[in-house]
Amino acid sequence: MSTEADEWVQLLSHHPIFTAPLLSSTSVSPPESRGNVRRERVALRDTDMFVAVGNEIRWISLRACKDAFARSEGERLGELRTQGVNDAVSPKEAVCNVEWSRLGCKDLMFDICRLILNSSGKLIAAVGTHDVAVVEIPNHGAISGRGKGRGAFEAARSDDGPHNAQWTDCQAYFVGTAYPKARVADVIWHAMSTKDSHLAVLYSSGMLRMFDVSDNVENAEQTMSIFGSGYVAAQAVSLSMGSASALGWSRATAYVATTDGSIYALCPLLPHSCLVERKWLASLHETAVLDLREWQAEEYEADGITYSPPELIAARAAESWLAGMIELAEDTDEDLMCLTLSDLLKRPLEPQGPFLMQPDPAPVGQNNDVSGSSVDDCCDDVSAILRLETKCGLGIVAVAYCDAHVEVFADMEPVICCWSSAREIARERQLPVLATLGTVDLDLKTNVDSAGSHNAPDNRPSGAVALVGDPLNSCVFYALHSNGVHRVDMRTFGTLLDAAIGQEDAKAKAAFEGLSAATPAVQCIVNTSFYGGDQHPAPAVGIAVIHDVYLSYSLLALVEPSQLTGASLSLIQEPDADTYAEVQAALEQAIADSTGIPRRLNVSYSAKDVAYVPRLPGSGYTTPANASILPPRIMVRDGDRNDGMTGDISEDKLRLLGELVAQLRAQMGAVSQAHASMRNHLDLQVQEHWRQHSKLAGISAGFQRHFEQMRRSQGRIDNLRDNASRQAMRVDGMLRQLITHYKPDLTPTEREYANEVKAIDRAVNGSSGFVGRIQQLRERLDRVLSPAKDGSGKTQAEVKLEGMVHKLDCESETMNETCERVAELRIRLEDIDV
Repeated sequence: MSTEADEWVQLLSHHPIFTAPLLSSTSVSPPESRGNVRRERVALRDTDMFVAVGNEIRWISLRACKDAFARSEGERLGELRTQGVNDAVSPKEAVCNVEWSRLGCKDLMFDICRLILNSSGKLIAAVGTHDVAVVEIPNHGAISGRGKGRGAFEAARSDDGPHNAQWTDCQAYFVGTAYPKARVADVIWHAMSTKDSHLAVLYSSGMLRMFDVSDNVENAEQTMSIFGSGYVAAQAVSLSMGSASALGWSRATAYVATTDGSIYALCPLLPHSCLVERKWLASLHETAVLDLREWQAEEYEADGITYSPPELIAARAAESWLAGMIELAEDTDEDLMCLTLSDLLKRPLEPQGPFLMQPDPAPVGQNNDVSGSSVDDCCDDVSAILRLETKCGLGIVAVAYCDAHVEVFADMEPVICCWSSAREIARERQLPVLATLGTVDLDLKTNVDSAGSHNAPDNRPSGAVALVGDPLNSCVFYALHSNGVHRVDMRTFGTLLDAAIGQEDAKAKAAFEGLSAATPAVQCIVNTSFYGGDQHPAPAVGIAVIHDVYLSYSLLALVEPSQLTGASLSLIQEPDADTYAEVQAALEQAIADSTGIPRRLNVSYSAKDVAYVPRLPGSGYTTPANASILPPRIMVRDGDRNDGMTGDISEDKLRLLGELVAQLRAQMGAVSQAHASMRNHLDLQVQEHWRQHSKLAGISAGFQRHFEQMRRSQGRIDNLRDNASRQAMRVDGMLRQLITHYKPDLTPTEREYANEVKAIDRAVNGSSGFVGRIQQLRERLDRVLSPAKDGSGKTQAEVKLEGMVHKLDCESETMNETCERVAELRIRLEDIDV
């Protein structure tokens, strides 16, 4: 398979985002002292890539890089066609000029070893050797262009640095500041958190703390110890959990690896506010009830004492806990429920382990004959653990060692729940078992120098090895070490494990035999042994697996200190085991048939990877014993032609026919390849369509829940508004009663205002006020108008009189309004004793 990366990925390595910071962190340690520190300084959110350089978190859009490259190529080709010269921007300059951003977290003054994104893509955990910080990151497309909208981060400004980066103000929160500082071993986001905000932090002392960063980042929600109260010389180094879709207890089980190779488990590790599927709870409860019935037969009574096996007590505890969880879920009818654990369900967990590995893994390097190998000199401590899953939900556990090898185990006996209340009983139970599947050696047998020659000495990787799962296939993972990146394909083991479970004894035995003989597919994707020169190795400190259809399926590897390299990845097809079995049976039946292999495969097999090549004659053809060695001469009888002529087929005509057939075969092969390419492209489009459909369905469901919450909130707001109105009226009445009862003294200003109001009232409503005068004028006017009404016609005096009446009416309306205002003031003054 060709691993040459796309051109835009190669040009991305020259982008200034990978340059060293102007002011390095004061806590950065030299390279030779960081060999056993696992580093994963790259995180990917769809098409946004986050890179940790020193104590800085940098951010760039890979889609913008691909767009800039495509735009530059189009402009350059257009210039060549029209003018014959190339005045357009080169693709390298176009990619290097893509906007990038520094997340403005001034409080991060430590060397960032790992970046871990939560599932929603809103929070990122920056992990150092002794510090953990959670950073709020911008939304998708927040730095899509200068002068444009930047989503929730409108305060982004242009940096004054030489690389013309964007500075985005972000908030960072340090986790666990209420506890003494300790060496951080690993950090993981819990997949079943309601708000995607629960962060599990594992310390080298074996202490595991879970924080709800949306509520409290200083104090832990849960605290537990892997080693218990006893002293253990080993240190905890890595933590892994099952995905949110894992079967059984695996999705709530935390696997912890220590330096001596021991593996412990905590189950069930759930946030106090968790997101749970109803089907998952029902399946676990049904299994617990079946286990309870099975182990009840082992219980017996002697001398008045009931003896119960440890498995029965564990099954009772599990059934009781699951019954409580199901009781909490009765209030809702949704399949995906948000549950808040009650105090009865918040039980402290008891660690299970260490696991038994059967059979013991074979030592690595015992068959290496290369002189100068440093296998015995390398540290053989464990550096990482990763849990994988098959299609049927079976667990595959990969454990990486510092001496550049990975041991792979099968979780054939799934872990069950265990609490501290059953600590003594748990000690009586048998230790959980992991079945050894094989060992992956990450050694690079030969190295290639700059002249292209192979060097004989073996340059074996050393130091910490990091394990990263593939986003498209749960049985594929990548190993990052000091000399590059290896890709390990465990799909064969996953298929055989799924075939061995639930089959008949004969089929299961055959599957296990095939499992013992199977080997993982290991491929070196990136070789960085020549990056560091002769002084120090150049380890891979982070990878990003791009699986976007527009950006293609490729891998970006960050090499220390901050150099990027890329490699294209082959698409992973997932054929069904039944399809393989049907195709194999059809081929075996065709070979056994005397008529030869059929000319066309049955389309019902849907075997896209099987290419049909026609053959003449078929495999069942045998040359007759009496056949002549001379070229055949085929004669056509007279009756076979309408014109009565005899036709023969000569050797030249046969050769021409053969050439035509060969050309037709070549054309058919080209058509077959084009058809296969189109099928692959359509499959990718269908896969992308279903991915977008699932995402849109999730977003739509979220909107529906949000609208329901808004309706309920609006109802509560209306009730609060009505209650507030009633309370205001009640308070107003109480104030009137208090004023009437206590008769508070007035200030001089208030007395002066009251006196003025009373004077106005006397001037308006007094004996000689305006109201009385208006009434007198109206009476006089009526007396004057009474004789005029009896006469006919209007004189000049009458017209003037009507004008005076109109003016008096206007004055009367004005006085009425004044009277109403004075009446209101009088009502208010009655409540105040001057």
